[in-house]
Order: sequence, then structure tokens, then C-alpha cells
Amino acid sequence: MKHLRALVEATGPSGSEEDVVQRIAAAARPYADSLDVDAFGNVIAVRNAAQENERRCVLSAHMDEVGFRVYKIGADGFLRLEKLGGLDDRILPAQRVWIRTENTGKLLGVIGTKSAHLLGDADRANVVPYASLYVDVGARSQQEVLEMGVAVGDPVGFVGSLEELGRQSGRYTAHALDDRAGCAVLLTLLERFHETPPPVTLILVFSVQEEVGLRGASALARHLRADVALALDMTAGDDTPEFSGAHLHLGAGPTVKMMDASTQAHPAIRRGLLGAAQKRGLAVQREVLKGIGTDAGALQYLGQGVPTGAVSVVNRYTHSPVEVLDSRDLEGAVTLLEGFLHDLPGLDLRFTALPDQSPDGKASG
Repeated sequence: MKHLRALVEATGPSGSEEDVVQRIAAAARPYADSLDVDAFGNVIAVRNAAQENERRCVLSAHMDEVGFRVYKIGADGFLRLEKLGGLDDRILPAQRVWIRTENTGKLLGVIGTKSAHLLGDADRANVVPYASLYVDVGARSQQEVLEMGVAVGDPVGFVGSLEELGRQSGRYTAHALDDRAGCAVLLTLLERFHETPPPVTLILVFSVQEEVGLRGASALARHLRADVALALDMTAGDDTPEFSGAHLHLGAGPTVKMMDASTQAHPAIRRGLLGAAQKRGLAVQREVLKGIGTDAGALQYLGQGVPTGAVSVVNRYTHSPVEVLDSRDLEGAVTLLEGFLHDLPGLDLRFTALPDQSPDGKASG
């Protein structure tokens, strides 16, 4: 939670993750054997196993958040926006946003909306498309906006901090839990192996531009070498009153991905994750969600293809300023991944067992 609180304070829409990179690099460097930031902006932290010949496992979580860029600065001093990632137009009016400028820091703005007293019948019945929305930064003219340091292309993200719902609920809300929470889990895992090397070599990837097409992880898939790859991301909970027969519940444990729009989880990884959970008495949920994708969709193409899967943390109100998670699911994700890593040296990675294959998938004899 300490890591998560720090990470959600940064504004980092896709392609503008610099502030998040700085925080993650500072947190990971003391515990990593090597740390690099590639040309794309991905942070790669490596913690070596005690033996060089141990398996290599990539774990990836993305740093970017859904947001916007400044598209136009009007003569009247209002800003127009272009979307970054899958945002729902219904929730955008009346939100507070940060505009991150090049030289003057973050500026507060609000996405304007008609006052309730001025609404007509058509206004009440329609959703305002994002192209018609505007941001008010308090300026009276275009010149005033420019003097504030705002420029076309500046990143824009929701305002928010990590706050607990109710009292001692263990459930927290913030923008950008997707996927700063995953990044926080990876940082926690790295700390767990500070004193004792991990049983396999860990390649922790904090990726960029996931929300606009898995671009950061796709770049890494061209040159990273590993035996196994896992993505750690958030997934959409449907346990609220709008839905009946919920599939994924907040607080019921991390999920083991079966399939989504980007990947079909490798059977060996499914078996390994479910087995790790069962061995440790950890409750998990099986996730089948066609309308979502993760870095696993890109990482499965590492080398000539590697066994790939994903672990998710259930998140209500995804891609909004008020995402909600249960801290026990985060803790469960740490336990699940740590257990999987301890089991990985002996895990049978074959897609299916053939009599002439060894458990590492290589032909025998």
C-alpha cells in the first residue's frame, strides 16, 4: 500500500509515463541486480537466481493510465482533449484533471459541464461526446493559457489520491489503480527477495503504453529471453447492483486468467498458478473476460513463444477516477506469485505431455 499510495500520485497517461518511471526506478533500484530504462520507457529490473542455469521468468505490470492529451487551445482559453485509452464519455463531465506541462509542473483544471439550472430536455437525455468537452484552467484567453505553460500535446490525467472507503473496510479508491496496483505488487515481490535470491531469475517489467495497444511489452518481446512470462493487471469486477450473477468479486482473491481478448493462458501456467494457490490454501478466482487484454498478449511472443499467463486483481469502476480494489486481493496476488515462483523450478512447462518429451518441453534422446 505504501508503494501504491506513492504511485497513484504521479500523472502518467500512455506515452507520458516519465514521473512514474522515476518513482518506480527509485523504489526498485536498491533491490535489483540490474535496472534499465529502454528507449520506449519500459523499466526492466532483474533479480538473479543464485544459480545461473535456473529458469527465467518475466513478470510485467504497466505504468500508464488512461487519460488525454491537449488537442487544442481555444481563443477563449478553454482546452480541447484527445483520448488516450478506453474512456467512457458518460463519466467525463465535471471531473478534475491535472495538465502536466513541460516547464511549469502540474496545473489543475476541470472538465466543464452545463449547470443544472441551464439544462434543457435534450441535455438530460444525451451523453456529451468527448470531442465536445472542454477543460477550464481558469484562463480568460489563449494567451493566458500559454503563459501558464500549457502546450498542445501536454498529457492530462484524472486527479486523485489513494483513500480508504468507509472505515477499516480494507477497500481503497483512486484513479490509475489500473495498473499502478500491479506495479506495487511487483515492487513488493522484489523486496521479498532482498535477503535471499529468488528460486528463478526474475525479470520485472514495468511497461509503458499498455492502454493504447500493449506497445511497451510488444517492443520487449523482440529481445527479452525467458522460459515463462506472466502479466499482472487489474480486471473488471461485476459484483455491483447493475449486474446479476457476478463473475468476479472484490475481496474473493486474485484471479487466474483463463482467457481474454489478448491471450489464451498456457495450460502449464494455469496449472502452476492454481496448484500454487491450492498448496498455500489461497482463494483465487478463475477469470474468463473477453473484453479485456493485458501485456500477456504481447509477452507470449517472447523468442519463439513461451508459456504465458496472467494474474489479475479485481477492480471496480475501471478506467474511471474512482476505481476500487480490496487490499486483501493485492496481498493475495503477492502470495500467489511468490508461491508460483518457488514452484517454478520443478514445474512441467509442456503444453501437454508426450512420451518423448522431458518436463521442460524439450525432446528427449
